[in-house]
Amino acid sequence: MPTAPAGPDLEFGLFDWVDAAPGRDPADVYDARLDLLAEADRGGFAVYHLAEHHGTPLGMAPSPAVFLAAAARVTRRIRLAPTTFVVPLYDPLRLAEEIAMLDQLSRGRLEVGVGKGSSPIEAAMYGVEPPEAARRFDAEVAAVLGALETGVFRRPGGGADVALHLTAHQRPHPPLWYPTTNPASVPGLGERGYNVLFGFGFVTPPPEVVREQRDAFTARFHEARAGGGAGHWGDRAAPRFGTMRHVLVAPTDEEAVALARPAFADHYASFAHLWRAHGDARFATTPDVEDLAARGQFLLGSPRTVADRIAALAAATGVDYLACAFAWGSLAPADSLRSLRLFRDEVAPAVRAATGAAARS
Repeated sequence: MPTAPAGPDLEFGLFDWVDAAPGRDPADVYDARLDLLAEADRGGFAVYHLAEHHGTPLGMAPSPAVFLAAAARVTRRIRLAPTTFVVPLYDPLRLAEEIAMLDQLSRGRLEVGVGKGSSPIEAAMYGVEPPEAARRFDAEVAAVLGALETGVFRRPGGGADVALHLTAHQRPHPPLWYPTTNPASVPGLGERGYNVLFGFGFVTPPPEVVREQRDAFTARFHEARAGGGAGHWGDRAAPRFGTMRHVLVAPTDEEAVALARPAFADHYASFAHLWRAHGDARFATTPDVEDLAARGQFLLGSPRTVADRIAALAAATGVDYLACAFAWGSLAPADSLRSLRLFRDEVAPAVRAATGAAARS
């Protein structure tokens, strides 16, 4: 079995939307993603993150719990993380029960991302406006975690207590994730012991901002832990502070660019779909993949090129975790699989060597 693809201070995971693939029906997309995930499981990747979206071709897995239940049966080691459950769209009792069920199905491999939702357009489909989402979020997350910890659900705002007869496998509850691009949220996440994804590919702050927030996160975490707090982050010494990137590794830089450009255009059309449909021009223009790669916002190229860019990213930002999106848009499943295998077999060892040499110097 290949060794786990991580440098001394850097772990790798997968990030996924399960977005629409032109010319393929959803059942084929699901099968291809599960094949990719099984390969990642054999290859030593740490966590599989699955986004939640609604009413858009960006999200063909609008119920992350359903897809991750399937993923739990085709994997044995990789941890599974809805990133995120959009908490204000759920009844909190139902969400607590689904989290417990997934943690049992995976035998304690669940990690739970929570969020208010990145799109007010999607929340409006459920009749939830942004002020209500923000108001409900903290209370409902507290109710869900309290139920998992105590076995009793107490509804925010009152009501009869509900005894849970299904508990999570992990105690007191699975580790937590929070994705964000908002620096103001970072210190509080460190204080509460959340794992963090800060920045998403083409919507990523500059490296110096990422490092600044990594430092703020780490300082607040250690301060909280010294005081007996900092929440629950599983079996690790500390929560992760990472970022996410689209990835395409091919034998040559030229082939990677040729494959990426049309596939990413289809992916970006799904990403921008709701914004464009509602007359919002913020995502009107599709970014060029080579420009994104040059700015460190897309890991694109040969194994050597990608390894060098990851080493540079880690050195500039100080992140200890990188979530890699290997499948998106119209990229063929065979190309995604090859990309993941090249990453596992050639990129990861080169990153380990580079980061190990840097640590010793």
